[in-house]
Amino acid sequence: MTINKDVFESTKKRLIKINMVAVVCFMALLMLCTFMYFRGVTFKSIDEDMTAELKYVIGMIEKRDFLSEINSPIRLINPKDMVYIYEDGDIKYYTENEYFDSLIPKGDSNGKEGFSNYSTRGYSFRELNIDIGNYRIQIIRNIDSEINSIKQLIYILLSLGLLAFIFVYMIAVYLTKKALIPIENAWNEQAKFIQDASHELRTPIAIVSSKLESILKKPESTINDEAESIAAAMKETRRLKKMVNDLLALTKGDGVVKVNKEEFDLVDMISEITEDYFDIAEFQEKEFEFNADLDNIDIYTDKNMLKQLLLIFIDNAFKYTESGDKISIDIEENNEKVTINIIDTGIGIKKEDIPHLFDRFFRSNNVRNRDIDGSGIGLSIASVLSGHIGADISVKSKFGEGSTFSINMKKGIKIRKSQDV
Repeated sequence: MTINKDVFESTKKRLIKINMVAVVCFMALLMLCTFMYFRGVTFKSIDEDMTAELKYVIGMIEKRDFLSEINSPIRLINPKDMVYIYEDGDIKYYTENEYFDSLIPKGDSNGKEGFSNYSTRGYSFRELNIDIGNYRIQIIRNIDSEINSIKQLIYILLSLGLLAFIFVYMIAVYLTKKALIPIENAWNEQAKFIQDASHELRTPIAIVSSKLESILKKPESTINDEAESIAAAMKETRRLKKMVNDLLALTKGDGVVKVNKEEFDLVDMISEITEDYFDIAEFQEKEFEFNADLDNIDIYTDKNMLKQLLLIFIDNAFKYTESGDKISIDIEENNEKVTINIIDTGIGIKKEDIPHLFDRFFRSNNVRNRDIDGSGIGLSIASVLSGHIGADISVKSKFGEGSTFSINMKKGIKIRKSQDV
C-alpha cells in the first residue's frame, strides 16, 4: 500500500509557503528598521551640524551692525554650507559657494520654519529656516553624498535580502522535508500495518468460511460427521480471537498508557509465572527450568506489564522448540540493574532476521516453512511494553542452535513518603 504522494507534496508546499511568508515578513521588518535607523542617524547628524551652523551665524550677526556691514562675508564652519539672510522677505545677504556657483537658488523666504529637503538640477539639498524678528536666516547644505549612501544601503539591503531569500528557501525546503520524514514513515507504517493485518486475518477467515460452507452443503450430516470441519473452524476462530486481542493490545500500546509502578519480589513473580509451564514442558517432552541464585530481588516497576513481557518470551520459547530441547530462565543482578534471560535450544534465528524481529507481523521464512502458528505481533507488543517500563531487550541467537532473549532493566527506587507521628 503506497502513500498518496500528492498529500505530502501539497503539505510540503504549504509548509514552505508559510515558513517563507513568516521569514520574508521578518526580513522585511528587519530591513525596514535598519533603513530607518541609518536614515535617521544620517539626518540627525546633518541636522545637528546645520543647527550648530545656524547658532554660529546668529552669533556672528549679533556681533556686528548687520545693515552697515552687509557686504562683510560671514565665515561658515562648513565651507560647503550656504547662508541666505532675508529682511522683510527681501534677500539681503548670501554666501558665495564655489561648488554651486551656477546653482544659487532664487530667494525664497516663504518656506516653513524648520528642516526640509528639495532637489534642483539633479542635486539634493537640505535647508533650515528660522525667523528672528523681521529677519529670516536660511542654512542650505548639499546632501548628495548622504543620499547616495542611503541609496547604496537600499541596494545592499535588497541584494542581501534576495540572497537571504534564496538561502532561506533552500533551508525551508530541506527542513520541511526532514520534518515530514517521521510523518511519512508513520503513514507508511500505518498503511503497512493495515495491509499486514488484513493479510493475516484473511487466512483464518477464509478457512472458517470454507468450513462453514462445507457444513451447510451437507444439511443431513450430524455433528459427528462434521467434527473435523467444526474443530478446524474453532481452531481458526481461537486464532482470530488471539490475533484481535494482540492487535488491540498493540494499538493501545501506541497511545498514552498509564504505568502503575509497585514494589514486588521479582523471583516470586517469575516462580508464579513458570509454575504452569512445568506441566506443559513435561507434556511436550521438553526440559524447563528456572534458575535464581538469590532468594529475593525487589524491584519497582509495573508488575502486569513485566509479566506480559515475560509471558511473550516464554511462549515463544516453547513455540520455537521441539521435543528434547531445553528452555531455561535465569536472573542476573548487578548493582542497581537486573537482567532476566530466557534461553532455549530451539530452531534459532538467522542473523539477517534479528534486526526485524520486533517489526509488526514479521515472520521469518524459516518459521513460515515450518508451519508454526503465529501472527508476528507478539514481539512487537514486547517492544512496546519494554518501552513503557523502561527496559531494554537484547537478542542473541545462532541458527539451528537456539536463542537468548534478555530483559535488562533498573530495579527502580520506590519513593517512600514519610508520615508525621
